[in-house]
Amino acid sequence: MSGKLKSHSHLYLYQHIKEIKTAVEGILRWHSQETITPQIKDLLNKSIAAHDLGKGSQAFQEYISAPEQYCGKREDKTHTPLSLLITLALAQEESWDALTALAVAAVVKGHHSRLPTIPKKRLGEIDSIRWDIDNFASGNQARVLKRQLLTLPFDSLEAEVGFDFSTKKFIAALKNDSGANISKLKRMLNKIIKSDFWSMTEEAAVDFRLKVQLVYSILLEADKAFLAISDPKRYLQRPARQWQLAWIEKRIGKVENNFVNNLRQRARKKILQAISDYSLAHGRIFSLTAPTGIGKTLLAASWAFEMYNIMSRRQAVKPKIIVVLPFLSIIEQTAKEYEKLLKLGGYISDGTWLVKSHSLAERNYAEWLEEKEETFFIDTWHSEMIVTTYDQFLMSLMDPKSKYQMRFHNLCDSIIIMDEVQSLPCKLWQPLDKIFTSLAKIGNSKLLLMSATLPAFVSNQEPLLPDYQKYFKSFKRYKFKFRLQEKILINDFCKELTTLLPQWLKNNERVLITMNTRKSALVIRDSLAEAWPHDYCDTPLIFISADVTPYDRLKAVERIKEGNPCIVVSTQCIEAGVDIDMDLVFRDFAPLDSLIQIAGRCNREWKTPERKYITVVDIANQQGWLYSEMIYDLVHLQTTRELLVDKWEISEEDILDISTQYFESLSKKKDTGREHLYRFVYWQEDVPIRELLRGEQHEQHTFLILEQDVKLEEDMRTAAEIENRWERREAWKKLASRMAMVSVNVYAKKDFSPGWIAEPAPFLDNYWLVREGVYSTSRGLQMEDDVSQQIL
Repeated sequence: MSGKLKSHSHLYLYQHIKEIKTAVEGILRWHSQETITPQIKDLLNKSIAAHDLGKGSQAFQEYISAPEQYCGKREDKTHTPLSLLITLALAQEESWDALTALAVAAVVKGHHSRLPTIPKKRLGEIDSIRWDIDNFASGNQARVLKRQLLTLPFDSLEAEVGFDFSTKKFIAALKNDSGANISKLKRMLNKIIKSDFWSMTEEAAVDFRLKVQLVYSILLEADKAFLAISDPKRYLQRPARQWQLAWIEKRIGKVENNFVNNLRQRARKKILQAISDYSLAHGRIFSLTAPTGIGKTLLAASWAFEMYNIMSRRQAVKPKIIVVLPFLSIIEQTAKEYEKLLKLGGYISDGTWLVKSHSLAERNYAEWLEEKEETFFIDTWHSEMIVTTYDQFLMSLMDPKSKYQMRFHNLCDSIIIMDEVQSLPCKLWQPLDKIFTSLAKIGNSKLLLMSATLPAFVSNQEPLLPDYQKYFKSFKRYKFKFRLQEKILINDFCKELTTLLPQWLKNNERVLITMNTRKSALVIRDSLAEAWPHDYCDTPLIFISADVTPYDRLKAVERIKEGNPCIVVSTQCIEAGVDIDMDLVFRDFAPLDSLIQIAGRCNREWKTPERKYITVVDIANQQGWLYSEMIYDLVHLQTTRELLVDKWEISEEDILDISTQYFESLSKKKDTGREHLYRFVYWQEDVPIRELLRGEQHEQHTFLILEQDVKLEEDMRTAAEIENRWERREAWKKLASRMAMVSVNVYAKKDFSPGWIAEPAPFLDNYWLVREGVYSTSRGLQMEDDVSQQIL
């Protein structure tokens, strides 16, 4: 025990190290011995002891004792480069294995920012010099290190962290002849990179990176845990929990004896049988390819709960369940299913059971937890189940920033369900193939990839329904009708729909018209509204697009689910996973996977033997430009056209064959991410995950519809007036979901000024408070005609 050196203003370094070790012990209780191997434990112990060694410098001690009074040079109080330098000296002194030295060095260097990059092996990479691991002792930084070394009290550090520096000859030499020995350590690091790191095979390099991320993640959470919470015992505890298959049986209940329900039951029995046939030494990555409407949410829950029980029995550690979904429109729908299961089991769905991690989720964890501490429990996914987005999941998996990597260890010893994987861009196929394979091995996790049109981009998948083709052949709910020989102008399409409108209303039909752009959807909606016969006012005209707030979109979906006659005009935001059942569907032309997804909303429950129709039309604006080409990748569109060139109709039972051809063709034509895999494997800078998922992100204006949350403006003002910047940031996080729920985002354009329809929010950049009368639930965000023409 010491007490000479401070780590924080209220905490000595030895106390901080002790708290980290205690927090690590708690985190490791969530993990199996298969994941936390002796090698991982060794890397963790070295990283814990080394990561804050630089805090022993005189400048840092002066700063941390009285931050407001510190008047020294800012760079002299930094501690990460000095910690890294001493780590490398210890590695040389104690003859650490080369990759051990590199791993600990990376963790130490990045624990306040992000995992570092590795100096380039070849030209043409994205510039990452700023983050290169060897960029810690060049130019002025070398001079800073020399000054810090002269003031470093190694005797006090020994007592604080447990290292015995007195026997370390190189440590003494480093202090006495710092310039030469700093250069020597930098050369040692470069030799490790060139001789050991770059010589690894691709598979070994992926495994190495995930091991480093695992150590890094655990250290990051442990480093903050006791600083963020007031009751360490509650944080360290994991109450006994058990997901029960019986809850799903209760949820299904006694169902009507019909064809669809019989198929669902047969599929569930097959899946449970498949799980019992696999030993843990075999199946790690599973797939579930099945038609829409077969109940994949409960099928996946059955797989997850049974796998949970198997893993719990065999490894004495209960895995987390992580459900990953691509669209916010289906996250709440899926989370509600699991909340219903918990309720059937007699449990309250608080954060200990289930955490929703996405922009629309309320940041509430549990009533017994102080509000300021809820953020830490939510952000670290301290729960039995996490329901999250592709963005959050993939950033936790691949993004080097510490705020995302802190979650990475949760992906290990986990049961991961990824739904709608057909929505993953092709450029992520190769990276995710290798990373998922490594995660399943290094992290002892089980993955289930689900879709009605599964692209086979991950190797060695174990199909839960090996005879899934039979299920596709069994359904005869719908038929595609293609009108792609020539394009139709949108005004002509409007006339066609208004002609059909009286018949739809008379027959009490449920009709869905899905367009590719906000503007085209609004044009269709307005033309139908204008032609609406007054005799059918009980039948609603429902509009769903990104010009409508999430608050109104969720209400609209719930209204559609009531099953009454309605006419729905939407953009593609409704096409994947939203559990609605429509009689007729019209769809502007799109890539094949999108067409198949929208077909899943047509005659979904198959309540009558009559087959329903999805009509696909090639729609252009009045200038002749196709709306599909404004939105989608041209290769996906062209591939779809090639497959449909001689087809007027396709029945549901033939969809699987053509979708298989589609993905096989894309794999040959598209960039499947070889370069992105290389950058991940060899620690090079890459474009952000959000950009890989959604393309280049352009500047947007966010319009807030405050009439949908009347107290929001007052709460925003209160948050903005908080003086402490950390407390202010947390207050804004708390408000983020409420703001997202009542907001509409519009891309910034040079010929559009948001000031035409809104006032600037006084607290946030690029946020606007919409004027009264500009927004309506029926049409969304309303703009002048010449303005709305610019918003496609």
